[in-house]
Amino acid sequence: MSNQIKYDAIMQRLFDLDKNIRFAAVANLNGEILATHSRPNTNLYLTHEDTLDTIQHSIAAWKSRQKHYSKVGEGLYTLAVYEKLRRATIPLPSGNLLLVTIDNSGGQSQILDKILNEVKVHDYTKAPDDYSH
Repeated sequence: MSNQIKYDAIMQRLFDLDKNIRFAAVANLNGEILATHSRPNTNLYLTHEDTLDTIQHSIAAWKSRQKHYSKVGEGLYTLAVYEKLRRATIPLPSGNLLLVTIDNSGGQSQILDKILNEVKVHDYTKAPDDYSH
């Protein structure tokens, strides 16, 4: 199974969760984008370069929070709310980060619960040999 097939699978599953999910990207902690997908006919507000910049910022912020895990527990996600959208950063079991943007018209809590449930059950960012199922 190639990486592209794995990423296509997680992206399709994520976008099937809710119609208000606009964009998703998986990046490693070095800032390399491993996969991206956007809902068809969605007006993306950021360029590719802007997305890379946002990912770099998210990675730095995520790494800075890790030093407090022993006191407050591991981070589940962060949420940034903007006038036009919401952006969630979610750690995957593989150590990679999932960035998801959501329309403001949807139920944020319910959508995030669906996404968290999905990434806790299926982390397609691991190598095929890492799967036990």
